[in-house]
Amino acid sequence: MAADILVKNAFVLTMQGEGVGMIEDGAVAIESNEIVAVGKTHQVESEAGKADRVFDARKKAVLPGFIDGHIHTGGTLLRGECQDVPEIEWMLKTVAPFSPHQTRELRLKGSRLGVLEALKSGTTCFGELSGDAYFLAEELYSKIGVRANLGSVVNEIGPGSRRSAFEPYQLFPDIGERKLKENLNLIDKWDGGAEGRINCMLGPHALDMLSEELLMRMKEIAEERNLVMHMHVAQGGRESIQIKLRYGTTSTVNVLDEMGFLDHRVLAAHCHHTQEDEVRVLAERGVKYVSCQCSIGIIDGMTPPLHLYIDSGGSAAALGTDQANGNNCHNLLTEMKVAALLNKTRHRDPTVLPAWKMLRLATIEGATAIGLGDQIGSLEPGKKADLIIIDLQRPHLTPIISTPVRNIAPNIVYSARGDEVETVIIDGNVVVEDGIAITMNEEEIMAEAQKAAEVVTSAAVEDFFKAGSKLAEDVKKGLL
Repeated sequence: MAADILVKNAFVLTMQGEGVGMIEDGAVAIESNEIVAVGKTHQVESEAGKADRVFDARKKAVLPGFIDGHIHTGGTLLRGECQDVPEIEWMLKTVAPFSPHQTRELRLKGSRLGVLEALKSGTTCFGELSGDAYFLAEELYSKIGVRANLGSVVNEIGPGSRRSAFEPYQLFPDIGERKLKENLNLIDKWDGGAEGRINCMLGPHALDMLSEELLMRMKEIAEERNLVMHMHVAQGGRESIQIKLRYGTTSTVNVLDEMGFLDHRVLAAHCHHTQEDEVRVLAERGVKYVSCQCSIGIIDGMTPPLHLYIDSGGSAAALGTDQANGNNCHNLLTEMKVAALLNKTRHRDPTVLPAWKMLRLATIEGATAIGLGDQIGSLEPGKKADLIIIDLQRPHLTPIISTPVRNIAPNIVYSARGDEVETVIIDGNVVVEDGIAITMNEEEIMAEAQKAAEVVTSAAVEDFFKAGSKLAEDVKKGLL
């Protein structure tokens, strides 16, 4: 056997077994788009023979690429434009004023920037939920060599649907039909596309955004075609008001459960506006979970129930960065640290979500949650060659200690920033080398995103101040 790529002399965190599966002085051999050998360097070198490319990863860590289970890259143009407001204002008073001024082409420029940011900090698989999913598959994800798990948002929301959070949203069935057709077109065209790097899902938006009839039709389709349904669930006070107006209860989870909607095909994002018994219902029904701790902390001032879901027997959980106009960044390393800290303080227990668990949630357990655990998420023969190399020779990651405690996993989770990721390999291809994206023009992407953001924000000035958010008042006071 002759390998195409050999990564050797590394601290290899395979994610096999119950922990991080550490192999010191380890190596990974890649042939075509698959991992063919993992083990001690001398063993892998003997088995793999001479490789075309060799990465000497001495004093570096090699991990599976990170999985972002829930991301909306199109919001990247509005980074920093929608923060520090009450939750009930965020969507309708800070995000909405910009929406009429964003074309699909402008959002694409933001998506390129969001993907670039995430890729350079180690994300190799993008769980994108977007109304532009087909367009993004065609114009972005298929072209730059990354892995994507795409869902096209299905809702019945149109112009004038959401006049106020305190009035029932007006739903338009014809819009729902059109968006369901778009979602199915995405699946028919792109599921398994880009040499297998793109997988597709159904994307019911949220319980307050579509009718029970349409939601249950999507469940039938998911059962017939064995598809994942990626959906926002119990995502805040605004949603609870709408559920109360429509169903007479504030519990999204209970309504979905009574419908018979909840099962192992549901990938539920957020779930922070829940009681403990509702989280247990999600776990008991086999629902998979994506926790977006930074975004929800900023938008809602709440800690998503990640540890509670896991402690309740949840089958699989992932981490997500959500959107940069809510989170401010698309960096899974930040998510790991914040999720660990917030859940420790939520439960007043410093032992919950230890570093090794956070790395598993960002890799193998995240891959399992989105339905790709048999393909990616761990370093073992037969899996796709998605991996990253992290330079540990940085002041904030030094010293490197192996006994009595290996400090590599804790230091990555609690100290790494993202710029330590020097190499990213996806599907056997090097897409980031020496910290530089090979398949994306970084300077051009940033310049185009800057121009696009200026177009959108300049056009939205009047609408933004007319909406009257707390952020608008802060701006008027000269606080920013």
